[in-house]
Amino acid sequence: MPITKLDVDNLAPGSALWDSGRGSVAGFGVRRQRAHPIFVLKYRSGGRQRWYTIGRFGSPWTVDQARKEAKRLLGDIATGGDPSGAAQEAKAAAPPMTVSELCDQYMQAAQAGAILTRFNRPKKASTLAIDVGRISRHIKPLIGTLPVVDVDTRTVKGLIHDITIGKTATDLKTKKRGRAIVKGGAATAARVADLLSGIMSWAVDEGIIERNPVHRVRRYRSEGRQRFLSDEELARLAAVLRKGKDEADKSFHPYVPIIAELLCLSGCRVSEIVGLKWSEVDLDQSCLWLEDTKSGRSLRAIGSTAIAILKRQPRLMNSPYVFPGAKGSSAYQGMNKEARRLFAAAGLEDASCHTLRHTFASVASGLGYSDGTIAGLLGHKGRGVTSRYVHRPDQALLSAAEATSSAIAVRLDAHTSTGT
Repeated sequence: MPITKLDVDNLAPGSALWDSGRGSVAGFGVRRQRAHPIFVLKYRSGGRQRWYTIGRFGSPWTVDQARKEAKRLLGDIATGGDPSGAAQEAKAAAPPMTVSELCDQYMQAAQAGAILTRFNRPKKASTLAIDVGRISRHIKPLIGTLPVVDVDTRTVKGLIHDITIGKTATDLKTKKRGRAIVKGGAATAARVADLLSGIMSWAVDEGIIERNPVHRVRRYRSEGRQRFLSDEELARLAAVLRKGKDEADKSFHPYVPIIAELLCLSGCRVSEIVGLKWSEVDLDQSCLWLEDTKSGRSLRAIGSTAIAILKRQPRLMNSPYVFPGAKGSSAYQGMNKEARRLFAAAGLEDASCHTLRHTFASVASGLGYSDGTIAGLLGHKGRGVTSRYVHRPDQALLSAAEATSSAIAVRLDAHTSTGT
């Protein structure tokens, strides 16, 4: 039978499938050696069998378009053409692609949505911005002029070493009020190497190189941060939240204490609360329908204390956001900067907004809830398909969210009422 889209979608890694039956094109096939299926044409020219890569499955190469291209190529071959040989000659005549050029092509594909994350979705704008920064400030300055085919394990090790010792560290002005402080270190080097590995894997899929030179290169792997706030630290944070000012008696933005308290009571990521829209808030069901999280659309059960805070928050008619920016067309943008002042005022200089998420999980664990229940409260991606059909929060999660947020609220209220 001729190849269909379903056949390509279900193609296992390391396998191939060839067109056959009525309407098929001889020699036309698809193979999946790594992450992505590739359309190919197998033919004979000059007494030798040759392979020609048509393109990777996906825009613009659908099954029908790739089959039509294979038919066209066979017409050229019948008149003495050799597409594989012509491609090799053109490749040999062209100057070798540099790492800088490869990075530009990769980012062009990523910005078009052709590069997928491990959750099988295009990269977000924030992730793309980080990728651009790592490419422009680390990869291009160090190995950008090298031909891609010359990048080997030794090159990658040298890149990691140079970033680790701070060779690319800099402090520069970006926008009118922007500033980029680029640091070195093993963790930065590891993240850049991870990005480079993704770029090289994409180059392999595109037929630019044969193997990924970053594979099996050892790099730093940090332990997962287990930082959470103790009761005494919650007391200090609560006092600052109620005061609304830092140690220099300078007031925080009015949103900051509210957002921080919601983070404590919900276990959400800071981006999920800062970017929260009223359309995502379901006060009747005591939950949040988050449209775009790290793991996709997510349903979060929240307790009555968090619901009460949201009910008190005024709505601006011209903005869909719970915490709108000055113009109302976007969400508030100053939380990351203000949070550093907030934690410093509470004497928690090694804490961050994500620490509040860990604290929520720690309190839930202390109440005896299972890892699965806590994962549900935090919105961790499930492996099954059942969640696609869930239209209201599970009663067990609602109960867990209520108990956990209430326990945290008691700690916050008790500490502030004592004047700590």
